[in-house]
Amino acid sequence: MLNLTEIEQTVALWKSHWQQAKLEWNPLLRLQEPIWCLSHQEAKREGLTGSFAMIRLTDHRIVINIEEVVERGITDYAIEVLAHEIGHHIFTPANLYDNAILLNRIRFALPGIEDRAPMISNLYADFLINDKLQRINKLRMSKVYQAINSEDNFSEFWTLMMRTYEYLWRLNRGELATNLSFHSKKIDADASLLASLIRSYAKNWIHGGGRFAVMVYPYLMDDKTFQEARKKILILLDAEDAGAGAMDISGMTELDLEGYDEVIDMRKEALGLQEGEGIKSDSLGSEKNELGGQGPRNGYMGPGNYIDLMKQVNPKADEQSLINAYYKEIALPHLIDFPVEISENVSLDLPEGLETWDIGDAIEEVDWLQSAILSPALIPGLTTQKRTYGSDADNAIAESPLNVYIGIDCSGSMMNPKQNFSWPVLAATIIGLSALRAGASVMGCLSGEPGDYLETDGFITDETDLLTTLTSYLGTGYAYGIERLRKPFEQEATKKSHIVIVTDNDIFSMLDSDTQTKQTHWELAELALKNAGGHGTMVLHSHPDYNKDFVIRLEKMGWKVYYVTNETELLKFAFEFSQQNYAYV
Repeated sequence: MLNLTEIEQTVALWKSHWQQAKLEWNPLLRLQEPIWCLSHQEAKREGLTGSFAMIRLTDHRIVINIEEVVERGITDYAIEVLAHEIGHHIFTPANLYDNAILLNRIRFALPGIEDRAPMISNLYADFLINDKLQRINKLRMSKVYQAINSEDNFSEFWTLMMRTYEYLWRLNRGELATNLSFHSKKIDADASLLASLIRSYAKNWIHGGGRFAVMVYPYLMDDKTFQEARKKILILLDAEDAGAGAMDISGMTELDLEGYDEVIDMRKEALGLQEGEGIKSDSLGSEKNELGGQGPRNGYMGPGNYIDLMKQVNPKADEQSLINAYYKEIALPHLIDFPVEISENVSLDLPEGLETWDIGDAIEEVDWLQSAILSPALIPGLTTQKRTYGSDADNAIAESPLNVYIGIDCSGSMMNPKQNFSWPVLAATIIGLSALRAGASVMGCLSGEPGDYLETDGFITDETDLLTTLTSYLGTGYAYGIERLRKPFEQEATKKSHIVIVTDNDIFSMLDSDTQTKQTHWELAELALKNAGGHGTMVLHSHPDYNKDFVIRLEKMGWKVYYVTNETELLKFAFEFSQQNYAYV
């Protein structure tokens, strides 16, 4: 147990250096004083474990574990440590968006071991910040590493990092990488290249992340080696979870083509080789993840990759919220514009004042009462009065949008939208959000029957509840259950509604199936369309020649049948439906 007086003295010392640490970056910098934790328990409550300092991008705070500082013997390096933490806030990663971009680019270079990305991102940022502070600001960053170095820390990966710092700062071999038994020509060569990378990308650090990850890949690809290296490196990880608790970050669904092209092996660059030439890529870790674009124009990352990335940005993120944000962001360019009110004068004549009635005016305009009040002698053009009227303009053209019911076939043949991109879910999202934007209510239903179904609580206006329903998954049965139309449309709807059902040819087997009641599914489909009062559209993933008799039967009831032979055509349908039914102003 440390002496409380020693801890209090250290707090006072570090507080006294806070202003100087800020001056190392900018005299105009405004940043709250760090949260000073006097014990490991206090630090743990703030989310700080393993290291003696950390940052939070969500509230722009720095947390310092003073007890750990004293135990590590770095009490005298207040300015160095505080300036380093400030650097994470204003240099790299600086904000949640750039942090997410960097993580994504690093993930490209780590096929199969993407879970290592936050640690690698943290260490890359440390190199950039420390080199600036040591070389330009003349702070004693090398002394901090000498203080925390111990025989227990050393591994091949730790040696690589220390040798990189030795190259960066022109230190003698062994000043930081003190355990010479781990030294090798391979580490020396890689450390030299890493030092060159840090210097080259100091002002454009976002573009060096992929290259950095390729360089360290061979040292972390083995699970056991990684776990051992992580235990030793944990003391340095001050920004690994910097985005914990963050809100959704927009703009991350699209593929980062620039970042993908920057996943380059610097070893091959140094040797003047092209990809696949001269040396085995397996030994260098120079592969990169397949680009794998999905969605419209194949321009978006898959939902599984998106969820994995955003959980690394924010370890506390809710998976359902992420998948809702994913489909909403892709749908946004295809939604209707926000409605603009158009007004037309509808006037009511209201009496306002009086003026003289003259002989040329219509006789019915004479206000005899007011004329008599003015003078008992009625003299045309002199004492005769008429009433003037003004217009009370009621501007509104009241066009109320119809509600929409969206039913999606979620049977076993459909893909899980959390794992694979789902065109039916995107189409439903576009229609649903467009309807909400126009002021309508929406009811969503997933159905895979015989089996399960999931639906919203009637017609709703809550975007989150709607997306949560649409992006869920059942994987049961063989078709959309026509029986799901009974609840909203067995009786005539209080407000008219469109019906959209996205399904395939199996819907006809469902329509023909035995209901064990007097009412067939065909009759229910006809009744529902009648009671809904709007358009009924059956979107069939089918060739137009299939089940022609059944299609004609549906069309006679009033249903429209829209064929898609490729699921990508659902985007066109959703856009056209939204424009026709909700972009009317």
